[in-house]
Amino acid sequence: MLSAIRTYWPAIILVLLVVAAWLSMGRRLAECLDRLVTARAQSLPASPIEYDGGGLVIGEQSMTFGQSNNLRADLELVTDFPNRVVLCARQGRFILGPRTNPVDSSGRPEISFVPERGDELSFVSRASLLPWRAPFEFPVFGGPSPRWDRYVFYTLVWKKSSGARLEMSWRYEMQYYAERGWTRPVMRWNSHTGLLSVRIQ
Repeated sequence: MLSAIRTYWPAIILVLLVVAAWLSMGRRLAECLDRLVTARAQSLPASPIEYDGGGLVIGEQSMTFGQSNNLRADLELVTDFPNRVVLCARQGRFILGPRTNPVDSSGRPEISFVPERGDELSFVSRASLLPWRAPFEFPVFGGPSPRWDRYVFYTLVWKKSSGARLEMSWRYEMQYYAERGWTRPVMRWNSHTGLLSVRIQ
């Protein structure tokens, strides 16, 4: 028995080091792996789509304009003279489509709109392959604590017949509880989740 341990001692040490690294740096390891590969993409409903004041609501998923630095992205939705909703960003402007609700006189920010004829929209999600342990996360008001965390990436691609293209990407986080399984992915305002990029061509 002792000789067997001596023979496999280097392998045992390596396994222990890998486990220790995973427990202490699981999130960073997951982020590195996500740059190379994620789970297979799943198509999600891209309509209805609207603006709720804090971001877009695509299908049933709320997609924030908050970034991973916990600050709001420099994005604005305006209504132009032909009553079209336009997304304004540093990279330029992108026409989303005709507005379908009137401007609220009380100042409420919600904007409903529909894509223009000929527009093509796709909305997909991809989950991290590597979850990580969450041993030090405790709920503020008591109750069960999550055992695992995992990232979920969302990508909206909006194409115009003119060739214009909008691509928006988000990274959200979901948690695993022994009692109820994985939670719905959310923006957690933890300096890791939020809107990652906006590209207008």
